[in-house]
Amino acid sequence: MYDPGVVLALRLALGLLAACGFAALVGPLVESRHRQPEVSVRAYLEAVERGNLAGALETIAPEARAESVERVANQLGNRYRVDVVALATPSLLARASGAPDTTARTTILAEVEPRAGERWKSTSVVTLLRLDNRWYLAEPPFA
Repeated sequence: MYDPGVVLALRLALGLLAACGFAALVGPLVESRHRQPEVSVRAYLEAVERGNLAGALETIAPEARAESVERVANQLGNRYRVDVVALATPSLLARASGAPDTTARTTILAEVEPRAGERWKSTSVVTLLRLDNRWYLAEPPFA
């Protein structure tokens, strides 16, 4: 009555459709989790550009804020045209082996234009720390 080949093809098609639906639902959640450290980096740079010392310091790890005030204050008003924000986190294999997923490193490539006006390209590598489910910069980039 039913052709076994057609039934098999239909089951495979439905399975593929279910897998695609699952990926469409879960993918954005996973992607947003991976973007959280980048959001902290961009929030810092935006606060510096606006001259918002308190906002910039809020993106830095609480234990490093006091020692970062002067470095951040010297950057206020700078402009950053970000070319690349590359993030390095422990791999799934490293995490399965016990590596903590509470640290990451980011490399930022940007064109920096200080208040004085002369532009240059610069790269900054910064460690990020996850504390209470939020990512913080361990120190100010480009400082």
